[in-house]
Amino acid sequence: MDPITSAGFAFIALVGLPVVVLFLQVFVALRGDRGSEAVLLRARPRVAVLMPAHDEAEVIEQTLRRLIPQLAPGDRVLVVADNCTDNTAVLALSAGAQVVRRLDFERRGKSYALEFGVRHLALDAPEVVIVIDADCHVEPGAIDVLARECAARDRPVQSLYLMHSPEANGLPGQVAAFAWRVKNWVRPLGLRNLGFACQLMGTGTAFPWSAVQHFPIANREMAEDYKFGIDLARTGYAPHFCPEARVWSEFPVNARAVRSQRTRWEHGHLNLIVREVPKLLVQGLMRRDVQLVGLA
Repeated sequence: MDPITSAGFAFIALVGLPVVVLFLQVFVALRGDRGSEAVLLRARPRVAVLMPAHDEAEVIEQTLRRLIPQLAPGDRVLVVADNCTDNTAVLALSAGAQVVRRLDFERRGKSYALEFGVRHLALDAPEVVIVIDADCHVEPGAIDVLARECAARDRPVQSLYLMHSPEANGLPGQVAAFAWRVKNWVRPLGLRNLGFACQLMGTGTAFPWSAVQHFPIANREMAEDYKFGIDLARTGYAPHFCPEARVWSEFPVNARAVRSQRTRWEHGHLNLIVREVPKLLVQGLMRRDVQLVGLA
């Protein structure tokens, strides 16, 4: 076989592999959820909800008032008011959360706030930490399901995280919401039915305390949640998808905010693909770890 033909076959294989993987994920997802009711019969662990918040005064009070009724005795919500210039901290306190303030104008970003919050929780460590963004709507029962699943499996558990599109965003917003459902619902469900791990989605995620108590969470990635999930999988804590628990947010209406959000997600994801996929494949094959290969 001449070099040009060989290169052509290699290119087809490289392009075709993601198509085959997507088809397999969708096909297997059509078999429906395969949740474990037995897991939910386990005792409910003591929970700390960790909420990073940067200038979230417009939404945080409403988020907390919906969330706090889902807590059991002994649970708590810790809000990390991260480099805030508004009254996020005051509103969080008035809604019933514990609040710590973080000021560090050089190390900015959600991952730094999360690591700061985990170190504070160590003073009175919970059994399970659940990360919820300040602009998320947590559907009833989600905290209980996440807590029990996480304790039973002793690994991170990712809820179903959806994005809704305001009517002002029109058809492009509806298309984006549909694509989000494929990415965050159909594909992870297919992976779960195949026995593989999922990626972290940024919010609605439960972690065993043993997984995060000493873990270096902070990183400078644009897609910091993906990187965190990959690093956890390397240490034996591959995330499990749990669509029985649901949270959702809304796409921004402002066109500039939409472009900024999309750029961060897309560029961050592509950068991680280039740098992490080869390493994940090699590590997964050398360790015979199907979860690392699945993430790749």
